[in-house]
Amino acid sequence: MSEPVSNRRLAGQFIVFWFIWLVVQIGANTPIEQHLSGWPQEIALDAIKLIVWLGAAWWLLKRARPGNLSLSNAEQWRPAWRFGAGYLVWGIIVVYLLAQFWLVHHGLTVAANFKPQFWGRYFLVVGVTEEFLFRGYFLNALLQKFSLGKANVLQALAFASMHIPRYLTTVPAMSVGVWISNLLSVFILGLLFGWLYARSRSLWPGIATHMTWDILVTLFG
Repeated sequence: MSEPVSNRRLAGQFIVFWFIWLVVQIGANTPIEQHLSGWPQEIALDAIKLIVWLGAAWWLLKRARPGNLSLSNAEQWRPAWRFGAGYLVWGIIVVYLLAQFWLVHHGLTVAANFKPQFWGRYFLVVGVTEEFLFRGYFLNALLQKFSLGKANVLQALAFASMHIPRYLTTVPAMSVGVWISNLLSVFILGLLFGWLYARSRSLWPGIATHMTWDILVTLFG
């Protein structure tokens, strides 16, 4: 049986993917957002996200050997219907977000900039692609080497930093305060999604919670 993935290899894989996503963000996503609108824009952005992120996850998992990962790809895609904590966390997230939006906006009002096509990107695509790559591969590999606490913090930090290419290309540019707030929020969510994955031994609780968070924030934020 092979050894866990080395720290150097994991770091190298992440850095390469980070720069790939930065190039994609600059060379493809930004021009698409500038020159397309509506469903053509949404379909193009969704296709790129699916190809790049699912492709990277598939390639990394395919290259992994027995002993490199905590869970096999087949194991981590099994539903975790009996994982009660997953339902509890999902419910808490829904109540928390709806209460927050109610207090801030004095009611639940759909955001003025929300578009129907956002259901595809924020409800379907982002949750699946990001969970598959970060929890399904990176955390999966880290759990074979470290304790849950250390592995979870490392992958959450990487997950937060993976949002920087998007922030760098946001127009108008975000303020330092918004940068810090967003990165901290994503880091905390990364910890939560990682915990759900490790405890349930399945991608699905994290995917469901991730999708719910993204669509509610987009819908009412």
